[in-house]
Amino acid sequence: MRDDVHIVLDSIAVSEETSLKDDPRCHVVKLIVGVGDEEWIDGDKSLKEMFSLVEKHDKLPKTSQPPVGQFLDLFTKLSQEGKKVIYIAVDSKLSGTYQTACMVAKEVNATVPGADVRVADGRTAGCPLSGMALATLAYAETGASMDEIEQYLFDVIRRTETFFSVETLDYLEKGGRIGAVGALVGNILGIRPIISLEKDGSLFIKDKCRTRKKILNRLIELGAAEAPIEAMYVAHAEAHEDAEYLKAQLLELFPDVPLILTGIGTVLAAHLGPGVIGVFVRKKL
Repeated sequence: MRDDVHIVLDSIAVSEETSLKDDPRCHVVKLIVGVGDEEWIDGDKSLKEMFSLVEKHDKLPKTSQPPVGQFLDLFTKLSQEGKKVIYIAVDSKLSGTYQTACMVAKEVNATVPGADVRVADGRTAGCPLSGMALATLAYAETGASMDEIEQYLFDVIRRTETFFSVETLDYLEKGGRIGAVGALVGNILGIRPIISLEKDGSLFIKDKCRTRKKILNRLIELGAAEAPIEAMYVAHAEAHEDAEYLKAQLLELFPDVPLILTGIGTVLAAHLGPGVIGVFVRKKL
């Protein structure tokens, strides 16, 4: 195992639900979540606990990025140990962690002898970020240089497509992602958007459906339309049965393509609400 290249992810990548959990080359910086007067580090509470607090306080959750010091300490420690570091950040339009990491990486590269810290905007969220880390570490095993590894990662990011839907529009509306009128109409009529993340990191309404079953089948169609596919991912917030349905259908269509299924963690769920479900695919070259 090549040990000179290390990956840093934020907790939105839910790497603890993948094989990265036991990989010493993978490190995690954690975001912060709060509801009312209660605040915790991402991962310290379950989705069920968070949504119970939302009900109790009648307030939607708030999140904040990892403290600057967390990035500084980790980047410095790894660099002093002679490790080359790549941080794969959650989409920069959804969080400020990318910008913070860029600032810290610049400082560490300038002050720690031999440091080589690089930052990539993952242009997505959730378990596909862990998929990018796994692919990058596998590519590093070829003996590639840091420049080559970075270019490979950028290509993996470019080939990754994101599609998801929410069960309630309240969280997107409160977060300013969808207008109050649109949220009200959607909630009254039972219309739910299927949203994609565009290459510039912005959200785009790809389609609208009235029933959950139609949403699930449309997510499958959108993912399958990106064939040929190299890797697939399903992520959800307390929607286990729907996630298993998506997994089964995708594997029936693409039995030889690896698929990772995870939850989404409290940070993403804080912005998207309960029942959110997504399909992510990485297209082949």
